[in-house]
Amino acid sequence: MQTKQKKLRLPSISALAVTGLVAVALVVSSGVNAKADGKPAKITMSGSGSVNVAPDTATLVSRVVTQGDDAKTALQKNSKTMRTILADVEKAGIDKKNIQTTGFNISPVYDNHRPKSGEPKVPEIVGYRVQNGIHINLKDIAKLGTTLDMLVQNGSNNLGQIQFGVSNPEKYIDEARKDAVKDARAKAETYAKAAGVSLGKVLHISEAGYNPAPYPEMRMMSAPKMDGAPPIAAGQEKLTSSVTITYELVQ
Repeated sequence: MQTKQKKLRLPSISALAVTGLVAVALVVSSGVNAKADGKPAKITMSGSGSVNVAPDTATLVSRVVTQGDDAKTALQKNSKTMRTILADVEKAGIDKKNIQTTGFNISPVYDNHRPKSGEPKVPEIVGYRVQNGIHINLKDIAKLGTTLDMLVQNGSNNLGQIQFGVSNPEKYIDEARKDAVKDARAKAETYAKAAGVSLGKVLHISEAGYNPAPYPEMRMMSAPKMDGAPPIAAGQEKLTSSVTITYELVQ
């Protein structure tokens, strides 16, 4: 039995040449259409900038934690101390709108001590703990040291994180924006030069946003009795801005 063999017909050289010419024609035609559409070659690049500014505001949280044999006793002790603190905060010239109560809590205190026998023991309530605090927004950072001293002297025994900020970041952020634009252009010029072209006009520019976030300085801590106003170093806050710019590319 003879096996039938099929002959594979290869394209002729002339056929390949015609196919190549058609492909070249399509590429050229595509380039002509792109120019006809009026869409220039372009590059999009992002840039960032920053500026350091001395903070002029500060926020802090002052808490009073008290404990008593019962909830009523603990609450009375806490309330008395808080009233004294609030009165002195207002005497210090801090506006009421910049003072807010925060973190009020009443919770039982348990005796979890295990007997020497090691046998499990049902937790027993031996007292109550009351916590209350105020969030203070200081518009004058120069008052921070004396305010901390006053709070502790009047019975605040737990101070929250202190954060520094800039009251009017828009006054300074323009410098960061200028640096962001310079950064984006420098990057775009580097790529354009490597590609053998140059930058043309700006086609589009947008700001991704700026960040005037408060600068944290101190974490939550128990407040010991202070002897005079504590020294405070606010340092500087970094304001950042980022932009995205699209440039035309020129041959």
